[in-house]
Amino acid sequence: MADLRKTQKQVSTALIAMGVLSLVAAVVLLSPLVGSPTSRRNELTELSNELRLKTHEVAPLRGIGQKVVEARGEIKDFYDVRFPDVESSVSESLGKVASENNVKIDSAKYDSKPDERNEKSESKEAQAVGLRRVQIEAAFSGSYPSMMHFVNELEKAKTFFLVDSVNVGEAQGGDVKLQMKLEAFVKAGA
Repeated sequence: MADLRKTQKQVSTALIAMGVLSLVAAVVLLSPLVGSPTSRRNELTELSNELRLKTHEVAPLRGIGQKVVEARGEIKDFYDVRFPDVESSVSESLGKVASENNVKIDSAKYDSKPDERNEKSESKEAQAVGLRRVQIEAAFSGSYPSMMHFVNELEKAKTFFLVDSVNVGEAQGGDVKLQMKLEAFVKAGA
């Protein structure tokens, strides 16, 4: 009999505990702190949308390490190809583009100086490049279509040219005269 009373006491204790637990669960489920099923579903939908947006925002950053390595390689290739080693290559390239487009170089003045952007830069990459700026003031003459092609091809030339200013004038016989200020860069060891 003692076992039966002990078992009855344990069962009633367990039933009371389960009743209290059920009551607490009902209070939590119906309390305004947790919210209704509809509000919880809306919150879940909002959080899912936010997760989708954040995932979409960070997608371009996937593989960023490899992209940085590729970019450094492309930058090195750009500097190797577009910036000549010797200063005479700048005038040679300018002359080649002009002759290919039937444009005559009337005069050209070249002034070479270190690129102050490299001197001001703190980065190792900029200092390692070591460029020297070549400022060019030149006068060109030719037909209008030839001049248009010349300027277009100048932007595509192997040597990197920056066009600072262009002044257009008319010459005899329908030709056009261009006064241009350009910049090109050569490697500092040139």
